[in-house]
Amino acid sequence: MLPLYNDWESFLLLIEKISMEMSYLKKNAEILVVNDLSTVKTPQFKKYDNINKIKILNLKENLGSQKAISIGLNYLNQNKDENSIITILDSDGEDDVSKIPNMIECAKKNEGKVVVSSRTKRQENFLFKLAYFSHKILTLLFTLKWISYGNFSSFSSKQLKNILKNDSSWLAISSCIAKNCEIIKINAERKKRLIGISKLSIIGLASHSLRVNAVFLKRVIVLSIFYTVLIINLNSFIAIYFLILVIVFNFLVIVIFMKNYQNKFFNYNNLIDTIIDD
Repeated sequence: MLPLYNDWESFLLLIEKISMEMSYLKKNAEILVVNDLSTVKTPQFKKYDNINKIKILNLKENLGSQKAISIGLNYLNQNKDENSIITILDSDGEDDVSKIPNMIECAKKNEGKVVVSSRTKRQENFLFKLAYFSHKILTLLFTLKWISYGNFSSFSSKQLKNILKNDSSWLAISSCIAKNCEIIKINAERKKRLIGISKLSIIGLASHSLRVNAVFLKRVIVLSIFYTVLIINLNSFIAIYFLILVIVFNFLVIVIFMKNYQNKFFNYNNLIDTIIDD
């Protein structure tokens, strides 16, 4: 399953790579694309040796990759094959497709766990790498989880119920998996985009970081109180500065969580415009 916004050129290259990797497993795959209201026209697909079907869910709104993934997972949960292995990856080619066979085989042997791709190397500039490392440290401090992975994951369809409980997937699939599932990590390099440059900015990363932490809202609040108590008696500028940061951080996380809470009252299927079954 792939969330996609305007990356059809990359997707066409990526599908060739996926087909080749599936040949190593001597298995065929079905591809589910969650089209996040792309403004670029959907291309025609040729036949691929190891791809049985390409299905496209066209969304009514542009919601972002995390919400697109959540809609795709809910769709799969309603139409699942109990014996299938689901793999999520991005459509831009930054996920290391060569790891797919290993991840699928690992997921088959460990149906009670989710296999995630832990990023060992990134291609962005130093400033972005520093910001991403800061995000991981921040998340560790307030959730006690070291989340060094993104969307790229493989798991048995039997895990869908665990992944989707409490609607956490609407916020961030990585922290949703960290919260609800047992994990096996496989190291993989974060590749360059197949076409174009990365769309993720530092502002986008900050927003993502808030969503990741919002999944663990109760833990974030408890740990924030704990850290505050530790430093409350320190009569220093650093203590005051830290306290302000904690208050602002908690406010933003709560705002993000409350927006997600509203989504519990709608039907995910209402966000799907059309389904193209090729």
